[in-house]
Amino acid sequence: METNEIVFGKEHPDIARNLNNLGRAFKEMGDYDGAKTKLVQSLQMKEKRYGEVHINLVPTLMNLGDLFNLTKQPQRAKDILTRGLKICEKRIGMKHPDTAKLLRLLGNSFYLMGDLATSEKLLNKSLDILEEVYDKRSPVYFSYTCRFGRLFSARWCESLLVLDCSVIHI
Repeated sequence: METNEIVFGKEHPDIARNLNNLGRAFKEMGDYDGAKTKLVQSLQMKEKRYGEVHINLVPTLMNLGDLFNLTKQPQRAKDILTRGLKICEKRIGMKHPDTAKLLRLLGNSFYLMGDLATSEKLLNKSLDILEEVYDKRSPVYFSYTCRFGRLFSARWCESLLVLDCSVIHI
């Protein structure tokens, strides 16, 4: 990253993307403080360059929202993810995998806040989008349905059956 800063300058979009990737990596390693620092830096750089409602902010908003869910701060996650969802709705529409991912993460926030009805509604919307975008035999669709757990056990079992049948027919 230091080389990129020297070559491109400290305010280049590649630096913001690298900070987002570092934040995601720190999150995966369990360094939540380090992750938050990098993600906030990335978001600030992107906001400065692109403004408050640009689609390039969405990956960082998703990572930051996921981090807040992981650290049991679902209200902060909800606020960040709602912002990302509004950007997606306006810029790429409701039938996009990124919109589905935001809905899933937002559903997790509501689940953590104890609002199971809203959580289920958001997770169902997410799955509906994925069912339109991906074939039910797709490993991507299957991996998403696995993430929903018991709340969607019927859809998960159906996905497992479809995937199993497609493997047998290959």
